Amino acid sequence: MKGTGAEGIERYFRDLCAEVGRCGVIGFAAVEAVRLLLEQTDYLRHKLQPLSPSEAVTAVSIGLLYREDEVLAIPASWQAQARPTDAWHDYARAYGELNRLLNRFAGALADEFGGVAERATMEGWAGTIGHVDQYFGHCVSHRAFAEAAQLGWRGRHGLIVTPEAGPALRFATVFVPQRIAPRPRRLPGCGDCRACVDVCPILHSAEGYREACRRRLAALDLGDEVCGICVRVCWEQVLH
Repeated sequence: MKGTGAEGIERYFRDLCAEVGRCGVIGFAAVEAVRLLLEQTDYLRHKLQPLSPSEAVTAVSIGLLYREDEVLAIPASWQAQARPTDAWHDYARAYGELNRLLNRFAGALADEFGGVAERATMEGWAGTIGHVDQYFGHCVSHRAFAEAAQLGWRGRHGLIVTPEAGPALRFATVFVPQRIAPRPRRLPGCGDCRACVDVCPILHSAEGYREACRRRLAALDLGDEVCGICVRVCWEQVLH
């Protein structure tokens, strides 16, 4: 084991990032400090059964950033459908790559530090369920743990916005039997920015944007279940 505590975990994560040539972010939050939906709380309780109930558990939130060219592959304005030759498909492929890397990293961190890994968001679900609510009982909210770890703030689009990459990153979470305090950061928040709301009509959906978004992901039929239009405009605001 390469040392315990925040420094050891961070060092191991940075080494993993360096091996694949990706930039990443990492933060820590006490599990009990994070509010989840009831069904997610039940799921997490079962997930953490391999850990001793007498030990403190910290959620290690890890994120991997998209590269600039991958973000710029997303349309700059609203587009109802992808064309076969669109660069948009490159963004979808990057989404799949980041998920696979996060799953590998989360597993490696769990093995190294005696924890439990929660994989990146499940792929292939948008078109297989009848409503987004059916998804929540099969996962935890990586966004909730990333926000508690102060990696970023919750944007108007519901995504976590980070100073390093805006919302252009993917998350996974590892639960380790240690107590590691979050590191406070000064996060600016969205302020008056409404770029994501202005570009995406789904964010105005009366039925709730999550379900409307699920339907759009299934209908777009890109190489993976992504859209990303709000990601690009937010990324441009934060980084440029």
